[in-house]
Amino acid sequence: MSLAPGLHAQTNSTADPVMDTAAILIMDRMADMIGSLHSCSFDLHVSQDQQDPDHGMITRFTDHQVFMTGPDRMHVNSIGERAHKGYWYNGWQVAYYNFTENNFGFMEAPANIIAMIDEVHHDYGVDFPAADFFYPTFTDDLIAQSTRIDYLGTVQRDGRECFRIVATGKAQTVQLWIANDATFLPVHFIITDHAAGNTQYEGAFTHWVLNPDIPDQLYEFMPPPGAARLTVMPRKSK
Repeated sequence: MSLAPGLHAQTNSTADPVMDTAAILIMDRMADMIGSLHSCSFDLHVSQDQQDPDHGMITRFTDHQVFMTGPDRMHVNSIGERAHKGYWYNGWQVAYYNFTENNFGFMEAPANIIAMIDEVHHDYGVDFPAADFFYPTFTDDLIAQSTRIDYLGTVQRDGRECFRIVATGKAQTVQLWIANDATFLPVHFIITDHAAGNTQYEGAFTHWVLNPDIPDQLYEFMPPPGAARLTVMPRKSK
């Protein structure tokens, strides 16, 4: 969900929002669980509606493998239909490598994962998968963009019993499936963008590992032999 598109970038001015307290409590519990983690890893399978010049609206798929160690390390390995890309964040810079084209570059970044996600997205247009779930303001941001939020009970999703929550707003409708177990971790989500013809961005989480011991070396990028170095310029300077 983020930065593809980001919840925290949306607002809603409806005078009489309807907010289900059960839904709010479940999302707060999820946010508290994620916020308490020292480190984690997970896989995320994403499908996204995109406009294609030859075929109109089609759905494209990307698989992300994500590793995070708080407060300042992150690695994302993304394999899509058109490219295989990787990002390594070590606390002071983000290294980018395009496996498909065998080229790489570096982007300066602040010493905090959330600040890095914001700055690198704003300056370089990089979308990090499901980043909104790691914002401590997740629930407040969803409330701000919604006219109503409803808890729809428990359902089976991706082989797990989940709490189902739907947040409806003028710009977006967000559907969440959150695990009905001790972890309260996100299992599945769908974002429908009303401003873009009701296109959908959907993600399924698998293989959550909580507080693993991840070697620092995993967050350091070493250019492969023969890779071409690119100069990555921020969008604001172009």
